[in-house]
Amino acid sequence: MPSWLITGSNRGIGLALVQHLLESSLDNYVIATGRNISVISLQELTSKYPQDRLQIIQLDVADRVSVDEAVKKLWSLLPEGLDYLVNNAGVHPQPWAKFEDLHRIIVSRELEYTNLKRDYGLFRDELEFSTIVPLRLSRLLLPLTRKSKEKKVIFITSAMGSFERTYPLVDQCNAYSVAKAALNMLAHKWAASLKLEGVTVAIVHPAAHRLHIGWVKTDIGDPLLEWMTKNAPAVKQIDSKDSAAGIVQLAEGWKLEKTGEFMNWDGTSLPW
Repeated sequence: MPSWLITGSNRGIGLALVQHLLESSLDNYVIATGRNISVISLQELTSKYPQDRLQIIQLDVADRVSVDEAVKKLWSLLPEGLDYLVNNAGVHPQPWAKFEDLHRIIVSRELEYTNLKRDYGLFRDELEFSTIVPLRLSRLLLPLTRKSKEKKVIFITSAMGSFERTYPLVDQCNAYSVAKAALNMLAHKWAASLKLEGVTVAIVHPAAHRLHIGWVKTDIGDPLLEWMTKNAPAVKQIDSKDSAAGIVQLAEGWKLEKTGEFMNWDGTSLPW
């Protein structure tokens, strides 16, 4: 039975991935993790699926204590290793901030943050969340990955980290784009060494389709809805269920020969 661990499972793409994996195959063993695992949509799944199909673990990927405690639990839950690690958890705290304004206090009605910071605080946190955070978790889980049959690590990233694709979007997602470009390089470089151990790395944008940068209907993307509808009507939002199905299909079919490539959820290549 292939095992999957999804970070950020309490909403958006993460929740859709958990639901799809459970509904699409009786063979999948899913470990859903999130900072807030008390959400109704996630808890309802526990009454529908037995523990040999679904486990829900509290995991705040940005908190070292939370990560260490979760990793300890995972060793007992995964005696045959972890087949698929999906680094999905993401943040997007300042979608409209210009580079000149990243050092200031950013006040926006779209933000849910109450601890707004000065001196590049939000920018620094976003960079760390997209790079150091998934690196640390993936490194701690690497022994379980090596132990598994599939040995696959998936990084959910964004086409906003593509130098070619993000340039026309002036003053949008500046910090986010830099953070995702850094994540792409991290995964691409790491994939080269992990390949020697038989570990396959996938770098996946969850919504792009061929010639267009798509985007998924999630809390992270919703602040851009009005602007995108007005200025880029051809770029359509993708339902999280469709995105999840594409990501799973891509991950299951991903071969070691293609490790470290930058791909759309539909299997088409993305430029760096």
